Amino acid sequence: MAAKCPVCGAPMENGSCGYCGYKEENTSNAATIAPPSGQPVVQPQVIINNQTVSNPVVVPGVSSKNKMVALLLCIFLGGVGAHRFYVGKIGSGILYLLTGGLFGIGWVIDIILIAAGSFKDQFDLPLRQ
Repeated sequence: MAAKCPVCGAPMENGSCGYCGYKEENTSNAATIAPPSGQPVVQPQVIINNQTVSNPVVVPGVSSKNKMVALLLCIFLGGVGAHRFYVGKIGSGILYLLTGGLFGIGWVIDIILIAAGSFKDQFDLPLRQ
Protein backbone atom coordinates (compact mmCIF):
# COMPACT_ATOMS: atom_id res chain seq x y z
CA MET A 1 0.00 0.00 0.00
CA ALA A 2 1.42 3.38 -1.01
CA ALA A 3 1.93 6.06 1.60
CA LYS A 4 -0.45 9.00 1.59
CA CYS A 5 0.66 12.61 1.41
CA PRO A 6 0.29 14.37 4.80
CA VAL A 7 -0.70 17.60 3.02
CA CYS A 8 -3.35 16.54 0.50
CA GLY A 9 -3.97 12.82 1.12
CA ALA A 10 -3.02 11.69 -2.40
CA PRO A 11 -0.79 8.61 -2.86
CA MET A 12 2.96 9.33 -2.69
CA GLU A 13 5.69 7.75 -4.81
CA ASN A 14 9.38 7.84 -3.91
CA GLY A 15 8.84 10.32 -1.08
CA SER A 16 7.07 12.96 -3.16
CA CYS A 17 3.45 13.73 -3.98
CA GLY A 18 2.60 14.09 -7.66
CA TYR A 19 -0.57 15.99 -6.78
CA CYS A 20 0.52 18.87 -4.54
CA GLY A 21 4.31 18.60 -4.90
CA TYR A 22 5.05 17.81 -1.23
CA LYS A 23 8.44 16.13 -0.68
CA GLU A 24 9.45 14.20 2.42
CA GLU A 25 12.73 15.16 3.99
CA ASN A 26 14.95 12.51 5.52
CA THR A 27 15.50 13.51 9.12
CA SER A 28 17.44 10.47 10.31
CA ASN A 29 19.88 11.12 13.14
CA ALA A 30 18.15 14.43 13.86
CA ALA A 31 16.68 15.05 17.28
CA THR A 32 13.50 17.03 17.70
CA ILE A 33 14.16 19.94 20.02
CA ALA A 34 11.35 22.01 21.48
CA PRO A 35 11.91 25.78 21.25
CA PRO A 36 12.50 27.62 24.53
CA SER A 37 9.39 29.01 26.16
CA GLY A 38 8.41 32.42 24.83
CA GLN A 39 9.90 31.62 21.41
CA PRO A 40 7.49 31.34 18.45
CA VAL A 41 7.11 27.92 16.88
CA VAL A 42 8.28 27.94 13.26
CA GLN A 43 5.81 26.32 10.88
CA PRO A 44 7.35 23.59 8.71
CA GLN A 45 7.79 24.52 5.08
CA VAL A 46 6.38 22.59 2.13
CA ILE A 47 8.04 22.35 -1.28
CA ILE A 48 5.52 22.72 -4.12
CA ASN A 49 6.76 22.63 -7.72
CA ASN A 50 10.34 23.15 -6.53
CA GLN A 51 9.35 26.31 -4.65
CA THR A 52 9.32 26.54 -0.87
CA VAL A 53 5.93 27.62 0.46
CA SER A 54 5.68 28.45 4.16
CA ASN A 55 1.88 28.53 4.38
CA PRO A 56 0.33 26.29 1.73
CA VAL A 57 -3.33 26.74 0.82
CA VAL A 58 -3.67 22.97 0.46
CA VAL A 59 -6.10 21.48 2.96
CA PRO A 60 -5.40 17.86 3.95
CA GLY A 61 -8.00 15.45 2.58
CA VAL A 62 -9.57 18.00 0.21
CA SER A 63 -8.89 18.40 -3.50
CA SER A 64 -7.24 21.55 -4.84
CA LYS A 65 -9.97 21.65 -7.52
CA ASN A 66 -12.84 24.08 -6.92
CA LYS A 67 -16.42 22.79 -6.73
CA MET A 68 -17.93 25.90 -8.36
CA VAL A 69 -15.55 25.75 -11.32
CA ALA A 70 -16.37 22.07 -11.83
CA LEU A 71 -20.12 22.80 -11.62
CA LEU A 72 -19.94 25.62 -14.18
CA LEU A 73 -17.82 23.50 -16.51
CA CYS A 74 -20.30 20.66 -16.15
CA ILE A 75 -23.35 22.84 -16.82
CA PHE A 76 -21.91 24.58 -19.89
CA LEU A 77 -19.42 22.04 -21.26
CA GLY A 78 -20.48 18.80 -19.59
CA GLY A 79 -21.43 17.18 -22.87
CA VAL A 80 -17.76 17.18 -23.89
CA GLY A 81 -16.51 16.17 -20.40
CA ALA A 82 -14.70 19.42 -19.56
CA HIS A 83 -15.45 19.03 -15.83
CA ARG A 84 -13.92 15.53 -15.85
CA PHE A 85 -10.75 16.78 -17.54
CA TYR A 86 -10.62 19.59 -14.93
CA VAL A 87 -10.63 17.20 -11.96
CA GLY A 88 -8.08 14.90 -13.60
CA LYS A 89 -10.36 12.07 -14.73
CA ILE A 90 -8.90 11.96 -18.24
CA GLY A 91 -10.23 8.53 -19.21
CA SER A 92 -13.85 9.29 -18.40
CA GLY A 93 -13.40 12.76 -19.92
CA ILE A 94 -12.50 11.16 -23.24
CA LEU A 95 -15.48 8.82 -22.88
CA TYR A 96 -17.80 11.80 -22.28
CA LEU A 97 -16.24 13.59 -25.25
CA LEU A 98 -16.93 10.65 -27.58
CA THR A 99 -20.45 9.86 -26.30
CA GLY A 100 -21.87 13.33 -25.68
CA GLY A 101 -21.73 13.08 -21.90
CA LEU A 102 -22.82 9.44 -22.03
CA PHE A 103 -25.80 10.46 -24.13
CA GLY A 104 -26.75 13.23 -21.70
CA ILE A 105 -27.57 10.93 -18.80
CA GLY A 106 -24.09 11.00 -17.24
CA TRP A 107 -23.96 14.75 -17.72
CA VAL A 108 -27.14 15.29 -15.67
CA ILE A 109 -25.98 12.85 -12.98
CA ASP A 110 -22.64 14.69 -12.71
CA ILE A 111 -24.42 18.05 -12.29
CA ILE A 112 -26.37 16.57 -9.38
CA LEU A 113 -23.27 14.94 -7.83
CA ILE A 114 -21.20 18.12 -8.05
CA ALA A 115 -24.01 20.29 -6.62
CA ALA A 116 -24.53 17.82 -3.77
CA GLY A 117 -20.79 17.72 -2.99
CA SER A 118 -20.38 14.02 -3.78
CA PHE A 119 -18.18 14.40 -6.88
CA LYS A 120 -14.52 13.41 -6.32
CA ASP A 121 -11.28 14.16 -8.14
CA GLN A 122 -8.79 11.69 -9.61
CA PHE A 123 -7.39 10.90 -6.13
CA ASP A 124 -10.89 10.27 -4.71
CA LEU A 125 -10.77 13.52 -2.72
CA PRO A 126 -13.85 15.76 -2.36
CA LEU A 127 -13.76 19.05 -4.27
CA ARG A 128 -12.83 22.26 -2.46
CA GLN A 129 -15.70 24.66 -1.67
